[in-house]
Amino acid sequence: MERLVIDKYLVSLDTSPDEADTVAQNIANDIEANKTRLIGFIESLGRYLTDEDSGIRVKALSCVAAVLSNLSTNKLSSRQIAMLSEFLMDRLEDEQCLSESAGGLLALSKMRNISTSTVKSIAQAVFAKVDMKNHNQATRYAVYLVIDGLVNGHIAVLQSINEDAVSGFTRLIAGEKDPRNLMIVFSILKIIIENFEIENAKESLFDASFCYFPITFRPPPDDPYGITSDDLKLKLRDCIAASSLFAEYSFPSLIEKLTSSSTNVKRDTILTIIACIDNYGGVVVESHWEKIYNSVKFEVLHEGEEDIPDLVCKLLRTLTATISSNIAPKVIKDSGLDKFLTAAMGECFPQVTNLESRQAKPAAKLLAAISGGSFAAHDAIAETILPGVFSLVESTSAATIAQQKTALEILALFIEASGSLYGWRTGNASEKSRGNGLLIHKDPLFELFCRALVSTPSEEVSFRLLALQGLVKLALLKEFLDMSELGMIAQYLDDVVLSDTNDSLCESALLSLKDLGNVNPDIILNTVFPTFLSQLPDPEIPPIAQSHSPRKHYRIILSSLADLCVNKAVYEILTVRLLNKLALIAKDGQDVAYAQSILTTILLVIQRKTADKEWDMKFFFLSLTPKLISMTFTASVDRDQPQSRIIAHSSIVAVTSAIVNLLVRSVSEEDQIEFAKQICKIYITNEPSTLIQESDRSRIASATQPLDKGFGTEGLVEIFTAAVAGLRRETAFPHPDVLSIASNLIPVALSTRNIPDRLALDRLIALLVNKWLSKDDEDRFVNSAVEELKSRATGSKSMADRASSLELLAWVGKSLIFKGSRRAYETVDLVLQLLCDEYIGKGATKACGILISGDEIVNKSNFVVVRLLAKQQYFGYCVQRIVEGFNSSIDSETKRNHLIGLSNILQHIPGKIVIPHLPSFLPLLLQSLSLSDSHVKLATIETITATLSDASDLISEHISTILPHILDSTADKASNPPKVRVAALNCLAVLPRALPGEVVQPYRTEIIRRLAVALDDSRRAVRKAAVDCRQTYFAMDG
Repeated sequence: MERLVIDKYLVSLDTSPDEADTVAQNIANDIEANKTRLIGFIESLGRYLTDEDSGIRVKALSCVAAVLSNLSTNKLSSRQIAMLSEFLMDRLEDEQCLSESAGGLLALSKMRNISTSTVKSIAQAVFAKVDMKNHNQATRYAVYLVIDGLVNGHIAVLQSINEDAVSGFTRLIAGEKDPRNLMIVFSILKIIIENFEIENAKESLFDASFCYFPITFRPPPDDPYGITSDDLKLKLRDCIAASSLFAEYSFPSLIEKLTSSSTNVKRDTILTIIACIDNYGGVVVESHWEKIYNSVKFEVLHEGEEDIPDLVCKLLRTLTATISSNIAPKVIKDSGLDKFLTAAMGECFPQVTNLESRQAKPAAKLLAAISGGSFAAHDAIAETILPGVFSLVESTSAATIAQQKTALEILALFIEASGSLYGWRTGNASEKSRGNGLLIHKDPLFELFCRALVSTPSEEVSFRLLALQGLVKLALLKEFLDMSELGMIAQYLDDVVLSDTNDSLCESALLSLKDLGNVNPDIILNTVFPTFLSQLPDPEIPPIAQSHSPRKHYRIILSSLADLCVNKAVYEILTVRLLNKLALIAKDGQDVAYAQSILTTILLVIQRKTADKEWDMKFFFLSLTPKLISMTFTASVDRDQPQSRIIAHSSIVAVTSAIVNLLVRSVSEEDQIEFAKQICKIYITNEPSTLIQESDRSRIASATQPLDKGFGTEGLVEIFTAAVAGLRRETAFPHPDVLSIASNLIPVALSTRNIPDRLALDRLIALLVNKWLSKDDEDRFVNSAVEELKSRATGSKSMADRASSLELLAWVGKSLIFKGSRRAYETVDLVLQLLCDEYIGKGATKACGILISGDEIVNKSNFVVVRLLAKQQYFGYCVQRIVEGFNSSIDSETKRNHLIGLSNILQHIPGKIVIPHLPSFLPLLLQSLSLSDSHVKLATIETITATLSDASDLISEHISTILPHILDSTADKASNPPKVRVAALNCLAVLPRALPGEVVQPYRTEIIRRLAVALDDSRRAVRKAAVDCRQTYFAMDG
């Protein structure tokens, strides 16, 4: 091998490590291809390997290690590996080169052809020749990697030198403190403890592990390895718990650590004891239960700090389970478990059965934890404790609510323990075939909780809440209550939801009904729905004949029904029943708000389920969409019928459209294709469609032309827009000439005076342009239709025509801006020019916002093309032009238009986009604060707040101008509605955190004084914001 290559590696190692790696890889490739002999490579390094300069020796050995690491694992023969290993083992005593020698040995240990004798030699050489105390943490890490490789790759070989391996490694790690090194040390230790004969070395191995307990390491802020204290704790815990041979040392040592005053140490100790109990086995643990129990019980009985009592309960549960595993089923007499239970119950029974004792509940908590450990423990404790609690409640008729509450809390603990052991209806039982030990106590338990819920005065909310929660836990126990009992609980919960006035109790009852429905939907269908639906107002029944019992408002009942839709079957039935109710309301023709609430309930559930992606919505799309569309069209045609006043009402159509939109966009392209064809038959070709009820298809097809100019049927366009919005771009639009449709809709939109219909048409045109117009058709559309709109917006004699043309133009511009079309800014230019128009300038300010605002229909959720930088490009294009227009304006109205236009844009632009441009338009913002328009003021204040931190220098320069306006905006007057006042207070609260102290400090006293007005504001939200703001200024120095 050419010495130049070696020299290149040695030089590059200092100047360019990446280049050195490449050289090593190239050398390895040549050896792999037999272009270079391994012996030739070593000979080329010869004089460097023995050089008197340790730096050169280090580099040479680094080259050896790097090349060996890059060789394939089957390249070297057993003899070559043995020769190289012997060479590198000789170098282990060269302390300056230890890390590089270790790296080479690690690479060799991974070779497939390494012999058993070579593995032994490497291990023995490392144990004999390396003194870790003389080396830094990185070098020690390299040595540990060698041992780790041997232990994981050649454990059988190391087991053959068991004593040497155990003692050698124990000596090697003595005094190690580096966190990264300890992570690998603990991993190796665990393998040795679990896989080697350690009887003669158990104490030294335990000491080698336990000397690090407890871990108190805190990672430095710049820790490059990301090792946490918990990482080390878990690794060390695994070592201590790895062998039952450690029990005689670990339990006494850990119990001693429980006396620590540090909560963290206690927590770590308890978790380690749990791990030991889990791993040591029943025979070993049984001889230690008494010491363990006596050392931890007080943490529960005396309610220790933070989460310690709960961890002790987990420990006792694990202890019980482990001891129980050592006995035959139902044979516990004189066993360790028997003694354990006798001790625990003997200590806790007197306290549990004294309901006035403060320790009654902690004692019950301790016993419940033990009972959750095994079936034998559970049944023995329940048989002793529960009858005692029942007798106390039954015999003490004059028991106070507090005593009864304690009794329920105690019983709830045992129900919870029973569920964790025998299983919940929503989970898996430990033994599905085993009968729950609480079954013999079922009747008194059920009766006690029912009576507490139903018969307790309504003002005892916390007691009734406890009873409710206990009943639900009983209901959820696997194979515990029968269907009639579950139905009874559901009826009680119904009554709470429908009649009780306490919000927390009603909310808990509703959540409980949902839990019951999740495990048994029939309860919702057969018990809950009939009760809830019967409480809804019925237009066919005179009010005097309806129930006189306290009735919740129908909105609350409907909201509850929506919450109880636990699966598709339940929602399907709810939808049918609600639509039937809607038909009755529509027939009556009176209550639009009630009808809207019913449809909103259907919408609410669909929104939740599509957001959670819980259901395949195809079924509801196929069944619900045609019903809603058919219902709307029938009502629209039959204008003389009472139901038309309801179903065709704008608020009802809005909700119907939202449902249709959500359902359409939630299904696949394949499902959308046929729907698109059928919806276009109704709206474009005026043919009979399967989306209309069969008996009405021909009649509606001949009677409606909803997209024709002057047709005048309100609401129908909104449905079509919602449906088209939900179609994916990949779903081919059914009509071949989208350009003609979009163009023909323009005169329809301009002639429509109904506001919802006009907005729907504007959106529809925008959707068609954005989603389905090709590049060529887009140019044709802009050249003809858009130019016509521009002409009307600037030259029409009718102000109404100019306004509607400009608004539609803005929607078309929006679709093009989102799409990233170069033609979009032709529209933007016109809108900015019209800010100077004395007649339509106000309309142009609105258009500035429309061009970039978010929209519930024209958005990405509806598959609209929205380019990533659309907002940034639009804002960058507009801001300087608006500033220039403002500065060149002469009259105040034109200046005002530019301010409002800028404000309408800022509302929709993220702060990170605004900040770079802020210096150019800050003067305009400051003038906007003096305008009486609350929307402009709100947008301005929110913009200033959002940019405070990133533009603190600029804001500081103008603080004397900004502050008076912000303070004025906190006053309760017409131009400052609550949203403006809260925004102003929030802005004031941010100032001390965002700006230098010396900037804000001079205004501190004045700000605190002026806040007195807001502290007495009539709105709670304003008062709260004022309190928070004042506290920020109180906390300032000075």
